[in-house]
Amino acid sequence: MKITGVEVIDLRHSWGPARDGVTRDWPLILVHTDEGVTGMGRGGDPAIVRNDLAPLITGQDPRLTAMIWQRMYDHAWRFRGPGMAAMSSIGALDVALWDIYGKSCGQPVWKMLGGFRERVDVYADGIGYVDQSPDTVARLVRKHAEQGYSHVKFHLSGYDDDAAIEKVRLAREAAGEGIRLMLDAHRMWHGSAAVEMVRKLEPYGLYWIEEPVRGDDEPKFYSMVREATSALIAGGEGDGTLGGARRLITEGRLQILQTDILIGGGFTGLKRFAALAQAYHVPIAPHGAQYPDISCHLAAAAPNGLIVPACPDIEPYEIWSKLYCPQFEIVNGVIEMSDRPGLGLDLDWDFVNAHRVED
Repeated sequence: MKITGVEVIDLRHSWGPARDGVTRDWPLILVHTDEGVTGMGRGGDPAIVRNDLAPLITGQDPRLTAMIWQRMYDHAWRFRGPGMAAMSSIGALDVALWDIYGKSCGQPVWKMLGGFRERVDVYADGIGYVDQSPDTVARLVRKHAEQGYSHVKFHLSGYDDDAAIEKVRLAREAAGEGIRLMLDAHRMWHGSAAVEMVRKLEPYGLYWIEEPVRGDDEPKFYSMVREATSALIAGGEGDGTLGGARRLITEGRLQILQTDILIGGGFTGLKRFAALAQAYHVPIAPHGAQYPDISCHLAAAAPNGLIVPACPDIEPYEIWSKLYCPQFEIVNGVIEMSDRPGLGLDLDWDFVNAHRVED
């Protein structure tokens, strides 16, 4: 089997309420082979995929996933190192290769990767993409909990610390004690400020606090915050290097590794991050609320796979629930893994063609 070509389909879809007129582009990556098996990936930079990586992998056996991954990664270093655009492009192509591999073997990707669990927990992640009032945050937390999610996260998009505390307070009241509530602070605070904030948030019983510190001295700041809260400290989503993840775990004492499913290099890359984390007894919860259809395979395969995020299908900031026929489903905060080969997903071509951006 040989790769004969790589097709990039740019999709444009609303980002937020349609009345606002804001759109976002969502690339689909299709890798074609001479045996008629096509693999699908999502995300990445279309120009990098088309111009830099597609010529590199065309003619290769798509089942040699580790070899092809290394060739793409080494190629990216020609440009002084792979940034997020390059790594997410490598990740999207790697996902497509594993889709081909699974289809060619008649097995789902999550079993090809190892197969550890048949059900994957999901947390709702669709609040605070834009700055929202404390009352709005609380209402949406309750709404997501009523959808059956037992884990709900919201983002801080503003810089008002008092408003942040009020959002957490009202969110806890809205969720009740049975819901695990998580907060993403988007690297907002210096280490000492983060320590002060997490102490103020301690009464509200957060399950985890994500990326509470700035990136200029992240490991040191993480270790400071660890001492100040009983909440788990999660992070690492934007670092696609094993060395960076190792430093966060060993020096920063990170408790949940959140390497992004694409920036970490797809399944081939994330397997390595999962193994690294497991060596230090740290669970992995791949970042990527727009990609539960993909990240669930990694979480189902890794013994230390904890949970994956999803922007709920009732929110206007997602596309994953619209891409496939039959629809990819999350029921009561759980993904039941399928035995269908590859990713087990069939594109809804009516939707794809309706949102395709012509070159």
